[in-house]
Parts: sequence; C-alpha cells; structure tokens
Amino acid sequence: MARRYNLWSFYLCLLCLIFSLSLIFSNWSVSPPSYILWLLAVIAFILGVLGFKDKTNRLSKLRSWFTVIFSSLLSLVLLLELLRFLIISKELFKTTHSPDNNYKIEFYLTNGGATTSFGVIGKLDGPLWFEKTIYNDYRMDHANVEWINNHTVSINNHILDLKKGETYSD
Repeated sequence: MARRYNLWSFYLCLLCLIFSLSLIFSNWSVSPPSYILWLLAVIAFILGVLGFKDKTNRLSKLRSWFTVIFSSLLSLVLLLELLRFLIISKELFKTTHSPDNNYKIEFYLTNGGATTSFGVIGKLDGPLWFEKTIYNDYRMDHANVEWINNHTVSINNHILDLKKGETYSD
C-alpha cells in the first residue's frame, strides 16, 4: 500500500507542477482554478508522507523526498495565490458577445485596496474552464466595447483581432 501512496503522490505532484507552470507561462489558462490545484498539492503532500514507508529501493526514497518537498512548496505558493485573490477584489461588471456568438468576453473591475487604482481586465472564455486575458488596463474603471466584425473588437479604442490572438496590456 505504501508503494501505491508513493507513486500516486509523485504523479499528483507532477500534475500540479505542470498545471502551475501553465498558469505562469501560457496565454491560455488551461489549468483548473487555484484552489483545486492547492487541494491536489495538499493531497500529494499527505500521500507523499504516507509513501515514506515504501523503502524498496533508492528510487522510491528519492520519489518520496521529491514529492514531499515539491508538494509542500507548491502548497505554499498556491496558498499565497489564494490569499492574493482574497485581498485583490475582482468584480464582473460587463459581458459582451461577438455578433455571431463565437466569442464571449467578460470584463472585471479590479481593486487592490486604498493605495492602488482601479483596473479593467477582459477575459476571453474558451472551452471548459479555459480562459485567456486579452485586455488588461490599469487606471481605468470602464470598458467601451464595440465589435467591428465577428472576430475584431475595439475596447477603449484599442483594436484587437481575436482570430490572430492579439491582446492589450498596459
């Protein structure tokens, strides 16, 4: 049973690591929400601790140490990410669809507290939980959206061709 804990914790830790890296390095967010990744990292840590009983060879010991170290670091980083979402408020204030209903953009008003200004974030919805931030403007509290055609949109006088994958960030 300890061998199964060892293997499952290792694979779960690798899965969390891959999804966390996709949050950082990809335009499209293909990973589940941060709180699910945090839960998976905690489960990987618990299974990794239980997997320490597997002492069949050096590889299993190395796998246990890798799992415990990386899952605890991932848990800490993802917990900080969750706390960031609790501190920085993000409020949906506008949703728009393309004329042919192939694209849906949700606009959020962000507020980091008393010492920061408002910002507008536009996220393009994809399949499942996938989303892509296509518009990010700091010191802005509104979004004037005008569809030029089925795949081109003007947001606060910034023209974005969604078919080409264009984005705007201030």
